[in-house]
Amino acid sequence: MPLMVAPSPARSYAEAMERIEEFTALDRDPRILPEAYTKLHDYGERTQLAVVLLHGLTNHPGQYVQFAPLVRNLGANVFVPRLPEQGDRDRMTTRLARLTAQMLLSSATEAVDIACGLGERVCVLGISTSGLLCAYFAQHRGDVAHAIAVSPVFALLKLGYRPSRFMGAAMRKLPNAFVWWDPRNKENILPPTGYPRFSTHALGECLLIGGDVWDASRAAPFAAGRATIITNERDPAVNYRAADSVGLAWQRYRRDFTQAYRFTDLPANHDIIDPQNATPRTDIVYPVLMQFIRQTMEVPR
Repeated sequence: MPLMVAPSPARSYAEAMERIEEFTALDRDPRILPEAYTKLHDYGERTQLAVVLLHGLTNHPGQYVQFAPLVRNLGANVFVPRLPEQGDRDRMTTRLARLTAQMLLSSATEAVDIACGLGERVCVLGISTSGLLCAYFAQHRGDVAHAIAVSPVFALLKLGYRPSRFMGAAMRKLPNAFVWWDPRNKENILPPTGYPRFSTHALGECLLIGGDVWDASRAAPFAAGRATIITNERDPAVNYRAADSVGLAWQRYRRDFTQAYRFTDLPANHDIIDPQNATPRTDIVYPVLMQFIRQTMEVPR
């Protein structure tokens, strides 16, 4: 069954600010790290462009601590929401096991709805599991001018899409387990405030979003003004060929507004955005991401 979250776009900057106040109330939980709080980098009024930056699974808005100000300097209001069950002070927390696809999609949808009041046009960019969210918004939301999916997890490791889909179903059905992102470094993995483990139930739920997009992209054209997929050729966590397949499905309907970009000069790294990861090359990555965000203003209305 397709995932469904009905959009409710903010109609003004004032309404967007009211809804941001409700959104940030979730950060008043004393368990949440201050650097993980939802962030707004704005100009105090509605701008031509609003950008939503969505962090990856087990990370938090601090992932964009250096990138978000750069995007604001384009003249954009920038909203960086904390997604559910993430940003806990206790890196070994088990709260992530409660995460569902519906929770994640509802939270991200509210962020995009808010952005509709922050800017005349909306761009949404996200990495990893949030790359799937961006692909979902590309497929289903006509009020998104540009959706940029970075390293979307349509397929895990070197597996194809179908084996990954089967694995996701198994993760959702079997008892939850917590798995180290890096079994050698365990809790010493960078970034220092991200969770060093992921919940198999949570990852399985995230893969449902990818499944929705995979099926929908073959049945109908995407709704957003423009859709972009960005991958790293040496990504150790994601099979980028599955993301390519979604891009090709999109191109069959709207070739002129579908783009793909693959980094070929980066280290073996999945999180190519966080400046605190083990092998950051933000000097290479950020200019490319900025280039695609700028294109949002070029999408015909």
